[in-house]
Amino acid sequence: MKLTCMVIVAVLFLTANTFVTAVPHSSNALENLYLKAHHEMNNPKDSELNKRCYDGGTGCDSGNQCCSGWCIFVCL
Repeated sequence: MKLTCMVIVAVLFLTANTFVTAVPHSSNALENLYLKAHHEMNNPKDSELNKRCYDGGTGCDSGNQCCSGWCIFVCL
């Protein structure tokens, strides 16, 4: 019985600790997340989810065009 209670308390403590340390240090992080999501809904072409990248072997100008992030005249 004592062991079960200790395990429950430990799990609750670790869960609370994870939530506290996982939150960004900015006090308005949720507000920024909401504004970004709202902007992406209003401007779907600007959404990061809609960005296209080139597969390997396709010609490229810079690494940010390639899905792999590596560009030496062609995507690697």
